[in-house]
Amino acid sequence: MMDRIFENVEIDKIAKNFQKAPHKIGHTHEADAEIIDLGVGCQNYLAITTDALVEEVRSGLYENPYFMGWMLAMVNFSDLAAVGADPLGLLLSISYSPNGNEKFITKLARGVSDACQELNTFVLGGDTNQGEDLLLSGCAVGLVPKQSALTRMGAKVNDRLYISYPAGLGNVFAFLKLSKMNFLIPSSFYKPIARIKEGRVIRDYANCCMDTSDGVLHTVDTLMRLNGLRFVLYNNWARILHPTACTITHIKKIPSWLVLAGIHGEYELVFTVSPQKEKDFFDAATRVGWTPLLIGEVCEGEGVNIQNSDTLKPLDTAAIRNLSEQAGSDPQAYVKKLIQMAKESGIH
Repeated sequence: MMDRIFENVEIDKIAKNFQKAPHKIGHTHEADAEIIDLGVGCQNYLAITTDALVEEVRSGLYENPYFMGWMLAMVNFSDLAAVGADPLGLLLSISYSPNGNEKFITKLARGVSDACQELNTFVLGGDTNQGEDLLLSGCAVGLVPKQSALTRMGAKVNDRLYISYPAGLGNVFAFLKLSKMNFLIPSSFYKPIARIKEGRVIRDYANCCMDTSDGVLHTVDTLMRLNGLRFVLYNNWARILHPTACTITHIKKIPSWLVLAGIHGEYELVFTVSPQKEKDFFDAATRVGWTPLLIGEVCEGEGVNIQNSDTLKPLDTAAIRNLSEQAGSDPQAYVKKLIQMAKESGIH
């Protein structure tokens, strides 16, 4: 039996107190955004999600107000992308000090606005409050065709495992910032975009989908647990990882796959496609100027493996995921332990 995931245990403790809405599609953990049936005669589901920036601000990972605004929008719209939804817009809830810098709030709002314009969507409204701490939360809403709505469920044996674009940059960004290493990080180093356009293609061909907001291994582990199958990752790191991620792991002499293991992702989409649909899928992706990356496959069994030469190496993804809860609010201890676990795994 697989080890429990601490985060899921806490979510379940809260969720068990609520009645399931009869018009909600699916159950807890089964989709990035909640999918709501609007009734007979409506061709679309309503997709709705909420997310906040808390630890990222408190830890100092996000310091620039423009970047905070950009990320507040993208973290919410990425959940819509993962269910294949077309965004209607974003609601905001912002609490800030009455003595706050007006320039700070203006830059924050500009970051949100630019992110929405990048995705051709809008801020619909929201709420503001005053308090001692800066609190940033959003709620994104969208529509997805009923016949095409994506969830994290539905993977099948022999499915091919894909990611929207090269991964690892989010964790490299967090690693450099929180480790206080002597690296000059340019402002353009990390600026993720919710993959709305790609989600529109994926929804017509994929069996399941999830975004990588908490890191690729977190995503693959979640899909593995929900679908009860074995997920195998290929170790072609030069293809799978962002070039900057490859460079940093080489310089720091750490296993390349480590940048998939941290909990700060880059908001790509991980999804599975059956072999029978691959050609049509690639044709559709090519028409929008996109080349998805093959990163693995789905097999019979259970667990997450990395293909290492001619062997399959089991990866303790539960230990990796639970490490963030055990480290608490000490990011440097978390990074140090994660590197230690990676080196001890024997996977290269």
